[in-house]
Amino acid sequence: MDIVFVIALTFCVESASTAFNVEKKNGWWRNMLFVSALAVGQGLMYWLGSLLGDTFMYKFAGISKAMVFIICLMIAFRMTLDTLKIKSGKNLFLIDKPKQLIFLSIALGINALIAGLVADAAFLPLFGNITPLLIIGTSLIWGLIGIGTKFSSYKLLINSLLNVMAAVAVLATGIVEMIH
Repeated sequence: MDIVFVIALTFCVESASTAFNVEKKNGWWRNMLFVSALAVGQGLMYWLGSLLGDTFMYKFAGISKAMVFIICLMIAFRMTLDTLKIKSGKNLFLIDKPKQLIFLSIALGINALIAGLVADAAFLPLFGNITPLLIIGTSLIWGLIGIGTKFSSYKLLINSLLNVMAAVAVLATGIVEMIH
């Protein structure tokens, strides 16, 4: 279930990289650089979330199962809101400046930051210390899929469906952890 959570958590990179190959001026290497920055941002935000969570989450150890569910519910809710943006095309990002890429990377990493809050063993440790690396790798794969497939309205519809499925997977992880 942990790998499903990581795969679902990082799907946002695929959605964001959908528009990277729309402009012909962006070559494959530039798109790959953009995807790599987004992937590293995901891993970095998860790691920062785990550092932040280590400072205060121990106070919630008694209700750790409920906290994991609440965190997963928050992430799933944010992903559901993003689905509406994907379907309408408002989630398309054309990058012109490095500053825009940094902001996009931070914005996409919010869910990873939230997930990182419960990265402690008492909550949802996933894969321990290698989790940020796994998140980066999974994000790279999603990003390659995003820049490797042709942009179309059909692709936006598929992205919306996959984003809803990812939100359900994140929520299912929270439910399983709460019951388990």
